[in-house]
Amino acid sequence: MVHLDDRPPGEPLPQHVTTPLLTLITERSLDEDYAHVAAGRAAAGRPPTRRMRPWSLPLVVALFGALATIAAVQTSRDAAVNELSRDALIKEVQSGRVDVAVLQRRVRSLREQGVAASAANEDLLEQTDDLENRRRRLEVSTGHVAVRGPGVRIRVSSAPNADPNDEVRDDDLALLVNGLWTAGAEAIAINDQRINALGGIRNTNRAVHVNGRPLTAPYVVQAIGDRSTLAAGLLESSSGLQFFGRVETYEFGYVSQNVEELRLAAAPPPVVRHAEVTTTDKPLADSAQPTKGGDTT
Repeated sequence: MVHLDDRPPGEPLPQHVTTPLLTLITERSLDEDYAHVAAGRAAAGRPPTRRMRPWSLPLVVALFGALATIAAVQTSRDAAVNELSRDALIKEVQSGRVDVAVLQRRVRSLREQGVAASAANEDLLEQTDDLENRRRRLEVSTGHVAVRGPGVRIRVSSAPNADPNDEVRDDDLALLVNGLWTAGAEAIAINDQRINALGGIRNTNRAVHVNGRPLTAPYVVQAIGDRSTLAAGLLESSSGLQFFGRVETYEFGYVSQNVEELRLAAAPPPVVRHAEVTTTDKPLADSAQPTKGGDTT
């Protein structure tokens, strides 16, 4: 049903007609809320809420500006502190890198020292081994230790019913021993008496003595060395040739055999029979030197 506007001409429209609908709803709802709250405060006997004074808004704005300024200043200070912390951290990292570099150089130096020490230790071990081998060779050659090893065993005897002057004597055995030394023998014994630099082969009447002990025929000469070269070396040596010449001349019994393992006892310890104190630095006169196997003449 359509209602015609019966207002007099020229009369303005009411406010609720000209006001936008959304604004009208908001204002009326707020007015109703204020009215409700005011009625409640009046019923409770409390004074009505005062409206905001005109000067309060600038104050609020000023307070907000002050807070913003304080926040900006604090932010700036925090930024400065953070920058200082960053610089300090960078310096600490750089210092740590320097320390690491120093430690790395130290590690390299220690590693090089360790390599040098290891090389020196290896050289020392080699020298020690050489000295130990030399000591053992000296002990073997001087007869101070018992030895064992492959070698040859030679049995020498006088001819049957030989004249006492044609029997095997000390100089005959000396030629055989010297020939074996020349052929490469490492240790020699006659009737289990070790030949060394301090022990000689001597004849006392008809008996042959080695290391001061009498031996009885037949004489068994044992020599440790290379079995494949000892016999040939003995034949090629001058002492060996002289010995075999006497074997033929005096018809000595001679039997040689290769042995896989020989055992030779050590020579008896030396006994000092005479000592003399020298009072001058002048060297003693040269004396005749014994052969490798000792004084075998």
